[in-house]
Amino acid sequence: MNVTAILPLPADLDPRPEAVFTPVAGMSPLSRILEGLRPCAEVVVVTAWELMPSVRAALPDRAGEIAAGQGFSLKLVAAEPAAGRAQCVAAALAEIDRDAPVLLHDIEWPVVPPNLVDRIRDALTEGASAAWPTLPVTDSVKAVDAAGSVTATVDRAMLRSVQYPRGYAAGTLTTLLAEDTDGTFDDLALTLSAGLRPTLVEGDAEAVTVELPRDSGYLSAVLQSAQNPPGR
Repeated sequence: MNVTAILPLPADLDPRPEAVFTPVAGMSPLSRILEGLRPCAEVVVVTAWELMPSVRAALPDRAGEIAAGQGFSLKLVAAEPAAGRAQCVAAALAEIDRDAPVLLHDIEWPVVPPNLVDRIRDALTEGASAAWPTLPVTDSVKAVDAAGSVTATVDRAMLRSVQYPRGYAAGTLTTLLAEDTDGTFDDLALTLSAGLRPTLVEGDAEAVTVELPRDSGYLSAVLQSAQNPPGR
């Protein structure tokens, strides 16, 4: 099944725009995401109008390398000026068939393991209206009272962290957008408030969230560790 990926780049981009285009371990976060999304038939990068020149300048050479011989296409779409995340997602959906399966990504997750994309795509192929990659929570989690005092240790067995990208039917994303009231388009919260039951797929420890440029050193270390795992 062909899957389309959406990467929104809103006007209030966080991390700052320059961090998205600055190489970390030899590749910018934007290009690294495109590399990871190669299993998709198409990627729609949709950006607020004022960021378009910077995004366009960052893409051509790398996009050509990624697309060559892979059956992969890249579409760059301009949303309205000062567009937020919700407006960017809406502009992307306007380019996609309502029945198409979609992967929604986030620029703060610069590592996209291809096997993770495959697992989400398989869940959508099997009929899931929403498919989220998750990992078990391994840290100790504490409950606290209003004063900040620890009151209990939370059982981690029923806890999961949710990663990006997340899979949806395009029609499901359109429905969720209609319920968004603040422009942030928190797809996780909107999915749960709509009463949908997402299919959970196995996540990947290499898919990390970072705040750039602050976490550039950490991201570089993660990438180096993935390329040179212990014992190799």
